[in-house]
Amino acid sequence: MYAGQFTSRFRHRDRLRHDEGAPPVADIEQAKATFAKFDADGDGRVTPDEFKSAMAAMGDHLVTGPMAEAVIKAKDSDGDGLMSFDEFWTSVQG
Repeated sequence: MYAGQFTSRFRHRDRLRHDEGAPPVADIEQAKATFAKFDADGDGRVTPDEFKSAMAAMGDHLVTGPMAEAVIKAKDSDGDGLMSFDEFWTSVQG
């Protein structure tokens, strides 16, 4: 999996929805499970180092520190230098 696949794999959504505009529970649970793979210490936030390590664990050893920082920065809406699950979820909603 390369860095761009981090969010793009969740852009495909189940067409069955209980309420228009509400994400299916399965999508949220899948996103939480994936987010947990990146959140190594379980604190609810992904650091650039955690992102880089997770990508390497999934076989993408080409993600550099600066690349990981750029991915996190692109998702980081509150400017804390970290990616929360809410920021991740927002990014995968496209």
